[in-house]
Amino acid sequence: MPAQSKIEAVEAFKERLSTAQGVVIADFSGLDVESITELRRKCRKAETRFLVVKNTLAIHAIKQVGMDGLEEFLSGPTGWAIADSDPIAPAKILSDFAKEHKLPKIKGGFIDGRVVSPDEVAEVAKLPSKPVLIAQIAGLINAPVQGIAGGIQAVLASLALAVEEVRKVKEAGGGPTSSTDSAESASSEAAPAKEEPAKAEESGDAPDAKEES
Repeated sequence: MPAQSKIEAVEAFKERLSTAQGVVIADFSGLDVESITELRRKCRKAETRFLVVKNTLAIHAIKQVGMDGLEEFLSGPTGWAIADSDPIAPAKILSDFAKEHKLPKIKGGFIDGRVVSPDEVAEVAKLPSKPVLIAQIAGLINAPVQGIAGGIQAVLASLALAVEEVRKVKEAGGGPTSSTDSAESASSEAAPAKEEPAKAEESGDAPDAKEES
């Protein structure tokens, strides 16, 4: 029967894996304590944990969380880079660190719900990080939204001006309010001023009637 400490260790690691969005495992042999400390610091900055877990315990945990297939990589010293929010972060951190220090040697990983090979981890590492992707997507979305919002504001402003002009006209009582009045105004324009001098003053309303009609 497994010792209680081992059971607790498996449960703790299983809980860590159950919320993982990205996992990359690597052989860290050859790295000194100072280098491992630096690697862990880089991981923490990217909200990623670097853990060293015994392979026998890890095998029990990955089977319980549905990461079957990772056990083929579990031989020799194994370090786990695990991220809860950014699935790309572990691949980028370990790949960048390995370029600089020649170690650790990446064995594989579990990204986007499937087991990935070392070559696939390298390809994933070339992708933009999650914050960068979010910023890029937000930029693509916000640009047209801002244009639409500006157009709507312009339409509303024009509508407000038109309503205000109509209000002023109504308050002033100016301009004909029916088709009959419009017809009479039109006829007053056509009539000679010398025959009906009194209507020459009324014809001054004709331009307003044309604007409202």
